[in-house]
Amino acid sequence: MARSDTFRREIAALGDKKAAHAKIVAAQGGIATAAREASRKKRDAAARSKSPATVRSSLAAAEREEKKADAAEAKVAKARKDMAAIDKTIATKKTSLRSAEASEQKAAENLQRSKDAKRRREELSHARAVAKASTPAAMIRYVEVPPPVPEPLRVLYLTSNPDATTSTVTSPDGTVVEQGAWLRVDQEVRHVKQGLRGSKYRDLVVVEHAPAATFSDLSDGLNDHRPHVVHFSGHADAFGLWMENDAGEPVGQDVNLSLLARLLGATDEPPRLVVLNACESLEGADDLLQTVPVVIGMSDTIDDTAAVVFARSFYAGLASAQSVATAVEQAKVQMVAASMFDPDQVDHSHLPTLRARDDVDPETLVLVSPPTDS
Repeated sequence: MARSDTFRREIAALGDKKAAHAKIVAAQGGIATAAREASRKKRDAAARSKSPATVRSSLAAAEREEKKADAAEAKVAKARKDMAAIDKTIATKKTSLRSAEASEQKAAENLQRSKDAKRRREELSHARAVAKASTPAAMIRYVEVPPPVPEPLRVLYLTSNPDATTSTVTSPDGTVVEQGAWLRVDQEVRHVKQGLRGSKYRDLVVVEHAPAATFSDLSDGLNDHRPHVVHFSGHADAFGLWMENDAGEPVGQDVNLSLLARLLGATDEPPRLVVLNACESLEGADDLLQTVPVVIGMSDTIDDTAAVVFARSFYAGLASAQSVATAVEQAKVQMVAASMFDPDQVDHSHLPTLRARDDVDPETLVLVSPPTDS
């Protein structure tokens, strides 16, 4: 049930309670009025009577009526106080209702934008698939894995979230709520760097972060940093990555995985590993393996928290001179642990999948080579 529906039900229930108290006010008010009138008449009768017995009887009856009136008026006062408290609660609930309605409206708009963006990506993916089926395969460079050398592992960390939208909703009571649809890609990079700081060979891993990355940023990063690892965090599907638009337009840009593979091979020092920390990215592994020896992708949709846990643990493992396969396994264990310790966290440890060419063994592939005297 939506929060707004809950507030509406609560407001309706409070309205029923207020109506019940209003009935008490009307009924007990009538009783008090009648009792006061009866008391007045009894006292008038006592004043006119010359019989001491009649006077005593009339005054006693008047006192009983006054007590009856006092009790009824006390019930009226309590009912009015309860009604005032209910009015105050209803006002608070109505403020919360307006805030919930605004939030739900914004969430619905964000969801629709997300659906529209997904539909556009699916249409583009279909068009690419058709074009790919009818076009001869381009020549893609086949990269050999060189033996490790004692040099820092260079990681080009690309993050992109072109579908992100953010808005601020201010409720009548002044409460400000930020609404949006975005991936926690910057927080992922921060957690990775924190994990590296606690690793044994942290000085042998250099992370170059390219936020709001475009296809041109990837090309520039390959030239400027000569990365051993290219990491992408953002949206993806079976056909490509969803990156920022080079033209600066708000809509994202699909990057075909075949084109990505060609670009990764179009450098004198191609990367040895590509990590796609994005939903459904495993489907593109075969395209990338034509160029890159090892690819890590996600077999299905992965949530933000799980993606962050995976990335932090994986790079901490690499920075401890563990093999690629071992680093992936350590990251999966941490994902399981995160889901056990947090009841709201779903176990997505089955999603990260390691793919390698036949001539490469991920269990012996170590990308961080510690000094010989360590």
